[in-house]
Amino acid sequence: MPYASIIICTRNRAASLAMTLDSLDVAIRLVPDVSAEVILVDNGSSDDTQQVVKAWADSVSFTVKALIEPRKGLSHARNTGVAAASGEVLVFTDDDCTLSADYLRFLKQRYSRDVVPTLRGGKVELGTTDDLPFSIKLDETVHSMGALDYPGGFIIGANMTMHRDVVAKIGLFDVRFGAGARFIAGEDTDYIYRCYLQGVPVEYVPDMVVKHFHGRRDVASIVQLNHGYHVGGGALYAKYIFRWGLVRHLYWDFKKWLHEIMGGKRLDGVLNLSYGALMKGTVRGMFLYWSDVVFVALGRKQP
Repeated sequence: MPYASIIICTRNRAASLAMTLDSLDVAIRLVPDVSAEVILVDNGSSDDTQQVVKAWADSVSFTVKALIEPRKGLSHARNTGVAAASGEVLVFTDDDCTLSADYLRFLKQRYSRDVVPTLRGGKVELGTTDDLPFSIKLDETVHSMGALDYPGGFIIGANMTMHRDVVAKIGLFDVRFGAGARFIAGEDTDYIYRCYLQGVPVEYVPDMVVKHFHGRRDVASIVQLNHGYHVGGGALYAKYIFRWGLVRHLYWDFKKWLHEIMGGKRLDGVLNLSYGALMKGTVRGMFLYWSDVVFVALGRKQP
């Protein structure tokens, strides 16, 4: 049984996926005392992803499991990867990221100290300065999630790991969340919050590093991506509407929006991100979640 199962879900990103796979080859070869398998889940690609995967799998000496998940949505793909994993620790990264060469060494060091199954994430650096500084996390200190922490961005899904026993306790990803799904984003945030509610330690560490080559170099693309994050966040609030520890973050954002209307500070002036857009996406996400609840109660399909 391998120590780590590295799970990558991909869709129509053959070029960046090749870069990701090359980094895995280096990371696994340079830390031979940490055995690893790679699980690649193609979520319906129409480019040459399959050819890239086959050529790479044939060139490496460790186990590669190449799977196809036809159901659209990142959570479906991640759940398929989890079902195929046999490692003690599950590692999730994205098809536009690269692992640092010493990633597996730090991974094992961290998990070898645990006394209970833990969910853990690491630093996400910008892969190139050509991309705008977004969808990254650069904190330099270890931090365990507490009652005042918002789960969104506490750990980024492009660098999220967990002991396999966490899945046994928490279950699989909610398929309504995530890229390609109804709520657009937030599958990682939902999972992190579920772990917190069930008493699973959630920890951020700075030494497990991936680089993110997200490719977004204009403000408009960042605004669009951020809208998806807010929709996912709104669905999360609706799902846990009676959890004041979470929903108070919505209250604080609402107050910041009112302050912004009065000429106060924007969410991010450089990237043209506003609290008004945050509230708009959040309300949409809450509506989508509650409309699903109503349609399920009526025994009907989603609109």
